[in-house]
Amino acid sequence: MGAEYNREEKKPPVWLLSPKEEKQVFNNWRDSAWKYCNEYVKKFAECEQTAGLGVWFKCKKEGKEMRNCIDGRRQKKYVDEERDKFIEEKMKKAGILSKEDQEAILRDETLSVVNDGSQDSKK
Repeated sequence: MGAEYNREEKKPPVWLLSPKEEKQVFNNWRDSAWKYCNEYVKKFAECEQTAGLGVWFKCKKEGKEMRNCIDGRRQKKYVDEERDKFIEEKMKKAGILSKEDQEAILRDETLSVVNDGSQDSKK
């Protein structure tokens, strides 16, 4: 493969993805958005179970919080993050990344998970 992965740039080449893989990236992003907003989804589901037919009136607050959270994750940067993860994984499997690059990526992912966890606890 002629392309080199540039760690300084931190952007893997997008052309590595087929349309089927782009769809998988989108599905991963959508799933991660719902997981991120799981707290609000649970609150809405609990309200929905008790509200019965009046769900749209009785659960407005919970529904709005859930939609705001999901809408907050509908930004291009989150899709790009999922795309980058997918491409890096694909490059690892193909052997395009050196062992040092793979270790650096794992360190970056570990830091982002730790940072994301600290932000979640502030909610």
